[in-house]
Amino acid sequence: MSNQPPSLFARILHRLRFRLYGHRAGLGQPIPPTVLDQEYATGAWDHFFGPDELPRHEVLVALIRAAHLQPCLLDLGCGSGRLASLLDPAALTGYLGVDISPEGLRRARALARPAPLDRFEQHDFETWTPAPGHFNVITFNECLGYAPDPLRTARRFAALLPPDGALLVSHFRSTNHAEFWLRLGRAFDFPEQRTATNAQGQVWDLRSLRLRR
Repeated sequence: MSNQPPSLFARILHRLRFRLYGHRAGLGQPIPPTVLDQEYATGAWDHFFGPDELPRHEVLVALIRAAHLQPCLLDLGCGSGRLASLLDPAALTGYLGVDISPEGLRRARALARPAPLDRFEQHDFETWTPAPGHFNVITFNECLGYAPDPLRTARRFAALLPPDGALLVSHFRSTNHAEFWLRLGRAFDFPEQRTATNAQGQVWDLRSLRLRR
């Protein structure tokens, strides 16, 4: 078996495979932890720490800073900890990275970041719910698109935020990204809307979500 990292073409195919929904209704395709673990082991997600993903992470960091003066952050879909590696621990009052992949979390913990950026737990956000009001900023870090019902999932986590809290979503722009945001727009406004583009021409939409009352 070759130890060479996957080619750019292979990485793009990988991204497309898991960014596209099953049908036009916008329902996601959850990925089993064992599949993600195998992909981490074969290097399929190593590009998270490369230049291709940096533009969207920089925008996400800026949105977190703008969302709250003292963020207590829940990083859903934290993976191997790329977002945590870019955050200033002194600017946070708390942090929890959550992912479904044990291998991704093992790599995140290996970063040995200072507190509070050293907290990572394995959960499936479709079945796990944190304590209401504990976090004032929640990010769906390229993971809400995997939810069978993104709108329902976003509403559930928005309900956990305090009145001054912020829900942030990063979503890769694929062939059905408009449908994804249309579904969320049934219940949410988007006070902040930004895009990130890398040198390969890949585009991400990053938005804050405000639940309509």
